[in-house]
Amino acid sequence: MTTTTGAVDGDRTPGATPGLSRWAVPLICVAQLMATLDVTIVNLALPAIDGALGLTDAGLAWVIDAYTLAYAGLLLVGGRLGDLVGRRRTLMIGIGLFTGASLVAGLAHDPAVLLAARAGQGVGAAFATPTTLALITALVPAGAARARAMVAYGAMAGLGITLGLVLGGLLTEYASWRWVFLVNVPIGLGLLVSVRRVLPESRGVHRRVDLLGAGLGTAGLTALVYGVIRAGSHDGADHRSVVALAAATTLLGAFVAVELRVPEPTLPLHLLRHRTRLAAYLIAGLLFACLYPSFLLLSRSLQEVQGLGPVTAGLRFLPIGVGVLAFAILARRLLARVGARPLVLVGTTAATVGAAGLVALDRNGSYALVLLPCLVGLGAGVGTTFVANAALAMTDVAADDTGIASGLLSTFQAVGGTVGVAALASIASSSTADRIAASDGPLSVEDVRAALLAGFGDGFTLAAALAAVATAVAVVLVLTGARGGRR
Repeated sequence: MTTTTGAVDGDRTPGATPGLSRWAVPLICVAQLMATLDVTIVNLALPAIDGALGLTDAGLAWVIDAYTLAYAGLLLVGGRLGDLVGRRRTLMIGIGLFTGASLVAGLAHDPAVLLAARAGQGVGAAFATPTTLALITALVPAGAARARAMVAYGAMAGLGITLGLVLGGLLTEYASWRWVFLVNVPIGLGLLVSVRRVLPESRGVHRRVDLLGAGLGTAGLTALVYGVIRAGSHDGADHRSVVALAAATTLLGAFVAVELRVPEPTLPLHLLRHRTRLAAYLIAGLLFACLYPSFLLLSRSLQEVQGLGPVTAGLRFLPIGVGVLAFAILARRLLARVGARPLVLVGTTAATVGAAGLVALDRNGSYALVLLPCLVGLGAGVGTTFVANAALAMTDVAADDTGIASGLLSTFQAVGGTVGVAALASIASSSTADRIAASDGPLSVEDVRAALLAGFGDGFTLAAALAAVATAVAVVLVLTGARGGRR
C-alpha cells in the first residue's frame, strides 16, 4: 500500500493547503490537551468531592470511570464521524459537549448530576480526540512541518496527564474542587471561537454511515470497559461483571462479522492487518495500561503514605512533564535521522525502567535519589514513545481513513488505561487488605501505611511488567524494520 495524504475539503492534499494559519496546530494541540487533562485532574480532588457531595467509595470511583466509560466506548464513532461529516465540525461538536458538561459538573450539587456530567465530558472528548491527529495529518504538509506538529501532538498525552495532577492539586487546595471542572469552560469557549476562525474544514470521501457496525462496536466497547471496571471494584466476584464481559465478547464478535461484510464499514479491518500500525496500537494500549494506574497509585502513595497535601503531591509530578517536553523535542529532531521504530524502542525501555523503579519506593525514601529518577524515566519514555508512535500509527493510512486510524490509536490508549486502572488498583487494594487481615491485634497508623505501601508496590510491579511487554513489541517492530518489511 502506498503512502497517501489526507485531503482538505475533499480534494486538496496537505501539501497544497493554502494559507494554513500558524495557529492551526497549537489550537489542535490545546484541544487534545484539554481532553487529556480531565483523565487525571480529578484524582487529587476526590476527597474534597466526597466531603461536599457525600459519595460512597463506589461513587467516587465512578467520578473517574463515568468519563472513561463514555470516552472509550464512543471513540470509534467519533473517529468515523470526523471522516464523514467533517473533522473541524466534529471537533467543534466535541468541544461544545465537553464544555457544557464541564459547566454542569462544576455546578453540580447532586452525585447523580455530577456522574451524568462526567459521562457527558467523556462523550465530548470521544468526538474531539480522534479528529485532532486526523486534522494534523490532513492539513499539515508531510516533512519537517508535520514532524514538528507530531511532536506537539505526541507531547500532549503525557503532558496533559501530568499537568492534570498538578493543576488538580492547586485548584483543589487554593480554590475549590468545582474549578477542576469549571476551568474547562473558558478554555472550551475560546477554542470554539478560534477553531471556527482558524481551521479549514477537512473530510474524507463521502460514505454511508454504518449504523449497525457503529452500534455494535460502541456497545461492545462500553460493555468491555464497564465489565472491567465492575470486576476491579468487586474483586471479580460479581455476576454483573461476568454478564458485561460475556456481552462484550458477543457484541464485539458480531461487530467484526458485520465489518467484514458491509461495503463501507465503521472500522476498516485492513487497518489492523498492517503490522506497523498494529504494533503502534498495542504499544499505546500497553503503555497507558502502565501509566494510568502508576499515576493513580503514586498520587495515593504520596498522600496516604507520605502524608503530603494535594499541592505538594501534585508538584512532585512536574519532572514527568518536563521530561515529556524535553524528550519530545529531542525525538522530533531524531525522527528523520533514525526513524520512528528505534525511538519507540528507546522510549518504551525508558518507561519500563522508570516504572520498575517505583517498586522500590518506601515511606522515607529520598525524593531526589529514589522518586525523581523514576519520574524522569517515565517522562523520557512518554515523550519519546508518543511522538514516534503517533507517526507509526498513521503509516500508509488512506486520506479518507485518517479519522478512524486516529480514533483507533485513542481507543487503544483509553481502553488500555481503563483496564490497567481497574486491574492494578484492584490488585493493590486486595494485597493491602490481605496484609491487614493477616496481622495480629490492633493496627497502628504505621502498620496501615506499611500495608498500603506494600499493596502499591504490587501494583507498580505489574505496571512495570506491562511496560516491559510494550518494549518487547517494540523489539519485534525494530527487527521487522531491520529486515526491510514495511508491514
